[in-house]
Amino acid sequence: MHRSPVADIAPLTLYRILWMRVAVFVVEQEAAYPEIDGRDIEPGAELLWAADGDEVLATLRVLREPANTRIGRVATAPEARGRGIAAQLMRAAIEVLDAEAPGIPILLDAQAHLAPWYGRFGFVVSGAPFAEDGIPHVPMRRTHLATERLVLREWTRSDDDRAFLFDMYRRSQVRRYLADGQVMTDPAEVDVLLDRWQGMGAGILGVRGVETADGKRIGSVLLKRIPWSEAVATGRDEEIELGWHFHPDAWGHGYATEAASAVLSLAHRHGIDRVVAVTNPANTASGGVAGRIGMSAAGLTRDYYDAECELYVSDGRA
Repeated sequence: MHRSPVADIAPLTLYRILWMRVAVFVVEQEAAYPEIDGRDIEPGAELLWAADGDEVLATLRVLREPANTRIGRVATAPEARGRGIAAQLMRAAIEVLDAEAPGIPILLDAQAHLAPWYGRFGFVVSGAPFAEDGIPHVPMRRTHLATERLVLREWTRSDDDRAFLFDMYRRSQVRRYLADGQVMTDPAEVDVLLDRWQGMGAGILGVRGVETADGKRIGSVLLKRIPWSEAVATGRDEEIELGWHFHPDAWGHGYATEAASAVLSLAHRHGIDRVVAVTNPANTASGGVAGRIGMSAAGLTRDYYDAECELYVSDGRA
């Protein structure tokens, strides 16, 4: 297993890597496109590859983009397939990126039939399908942010994730202070919710599932654009909202505080100075979370959601 920027790869090895990529993507898949596209030599770009002696068995490319990182050009030589080599490369690349930029999304464009394979590594479909060189593709995204006790990651369409979300949002004590307070009554409503959350993913923005280190699902943390109330929307700059929804079984353990604090810190580290949280004035528990993570109470407001809310603000420049 090897990892290196192009400039530091021995010429013969680089030739074999590019030769294999062309053989797979251009010849085998009959796609006439510029396989050597200039991105391999961008700042921060690296290739990972597995070799047996001089023979290159599999490879992938890592790109570091302004708001995210990206994995692509995942290819395995025909004679090396079925041995799990590409999976080893994926795990190695993910480990590097998670350690280097925790909480920053890793993106990739997957050939549609390979989406379940990428799903094994925590990637979820993040947008509409598209065709590239006549081959169906889907955009995919993975985020991972760990705290002392928790892991924050993408919600998936797995049966277990969907069952948890339905169980959480069918409970009146969870929905009481959210929107119109209506509980879920049909598991199909979860898919509608996940579709809406999918549209919120952009850079570090999005909805993260929260689970304990041993994999128990406990809630969600949202970092997203907040809608202005109709009466004040004109001319206002975009603002970013932090929110949290947790299953009643997880209340009282400090999980919401721990998870929300991690996402707030992530936002400030990556240039989002002002973050707001709004709560129903009667929701003193959420107000307590906002205070514990260092957000300042700013009084009542009707600036958001066309409703009266308690406003909390965190300014990373302060």
